[in-house]
Amino acid sequence: MNENYDELLDFAVQQARAAGEVMRTYFFDPSSQNVSRKADKTVVTIADKQINDNLIRAVRQSFPQHGVLGEEASYGADASRLWVCDPIDGTEAFITGVPTAMYSLAFVVDGVPRLGVCYEPVQDMLLHAVQGAGAYLNGERVHVSDTSELAGATIGIVSSIQCFLDRLPAYQQLLDQSAGIKIIPGNVFKAALLAQGRLDGYIFPGKSAHDIAANDIIIREAGGVVTDLAGNDQPYDRRIRGAIMSNGKIHDQLVRAVVDFGVDAFEGW
Repeated sequence: MNENYDELLDFAVQQARAAGEVMRTYFFDPSSQNVSRKADKTVVTIADKQINDNLIRAVRQSFPQHGVLGEEASYGADASRLWVCDPIDGTEAFITGVPTAMYSLAFVVDGVPRLGVCYEPVQDMLLHAVQGAGAYLNGERVHVSDTSELAGATIGIVSSIQCFLDRLPAYQQLLDQSAGIKIIPGNVFKAALLAQGRLDGYIFPGKSAHDIAANDIIIREAGGVVTDLAGNDQPYDRRIRGAIMSNGKIHDQLVRAVVDFGVDAFEGW
């Protein structure tokens, strides 16, 4: 099957912009968010569900042979061509009015991300990448940093304090080598900072493909490296084994810190 990536990118950007309108509406009207907790104890809003459902309807209409692997709902998730979506990454930030929540959408072929779009609507930050064509923020090419040593590098981690404390020996290994640790809300937002060269690395312990699929192609096209927690490539049409994202030059040191701690122990939700 030959893909028309111009058409697919147009579709993905349209979906991101439409999702942004929904996000803005509820972001500035918190009383209407209808916040609840899922079985895994994470929060979800009416906006998450609405955006996810809108994508499924759009894919069924425009690309009926494709599937959707979404955080809140999926459709045809065993298809070889998948739209992997996190309707609102960083819902905790979203409901507290912190503008780091982002929409994330990747087009994945046989497990490999070929296209990614991420959008933060309050600041109007839209990143996109197509395999082999570079990564862009609002139409301007972006690149990862050129930081070549862990000393002085800035590493992002998830915003849960408990997650940090549970993995403190791994992070202490980085701190002992004079790396800086930044706790910033929003998985996709941190990846966006990395793609722009504002962070040098990011370690993510989670197991959901929708958290990383779009990040993967955007960071790679910005010149970076993305692997699982053990330093291996991984498919994004199923559960993943965390992710280590970096500018490539400090990647081995980040992997080593996780492996020394224990990959199985580092993995999270």
